[in-house]
Amino acid sequence: MTRASLRHTGQALRASAATQAVYLAALVAVIARVAAALAPAYSDGLLHVAALGWSVAFLGFAISYAPTLLARGKLA
Repeated sequence: MTRASLRHTGQALRASAATQAVYLAALVAVIARVAAALAPAYSDGLLHVAALGWSVAFLGFAISYAPTLLARGKLA
């Protein structure tokens, strides 16, 4: 979504610090979700970590890209 959002708004395809934080949160969520499947004894906590990671990633994307995507102006 980040690449398409940048491209459609005519911005350079560079991952800002906010975008990198979104990627990191998503990566943590994926690792926690896989670990929950591999270690059932810890699955409750790991699933909570995964849910938090996905939530942070989505909110981070929404907060960092909303101003650009909602701005009135010419789209590329």
